[in-house]
Amino acid sequence: MSPARDRGRFARTDCHACPAQDKCTTSARGIRILSLRPQELHETLASARAEQTTKTWKTKYALRAGIEVTINQALDVTGLRRARYRRLPKVRLQHAFSATAVNVIRLDAHWNPGQPSFTPRTSRLTRLSHQLASRTPKGAAPAAPGPRNTRLQLRLARS
Repeated sequence: MSPARDRGRFARTDCHACPAQDKCTTSARGIRILSLRPQELHETLASARAEQTTKTWKTKYALRAGIEVTINQALDVTGLRRARYRRLPKVRLQHAFSATAVNVIRLDAHWNPGQPSFTPRTSRLTRLSHQLASRTPKGAAPAAPGPRNTRLQLRLARS
């Protein structure tokens, strides 16, 4: 039991006879466990939850949410979770380049609103198949797949 909570457990016989048992608990055993926090902690939590419903709090949180999106974009796009280099000057340079990359991506999204904001990555095999499909002459049927054909495709891709 946590020191911040006291738990009250209702007996099965208390809950079994109650007509509101299905509204009170979803427990498979049909018993209710009630967790009570100390009064000071409960009042603090209740006031924090009440504050979260105000317009000023939602405005401040919207700003924070925007910043979190920017940080997550930087982490996803540039791989900032792990530094590529050792020593602070090179890590600072990496962070500066990463911030510049995120700014360029955002400017591109701003200047080209019709473009999708996310382009899925394609594997090398998919890119190779697109290259080979574009090289096939019109009217010619693609060759049947096989080990020799695959080697030929790889040679064509290298050239």
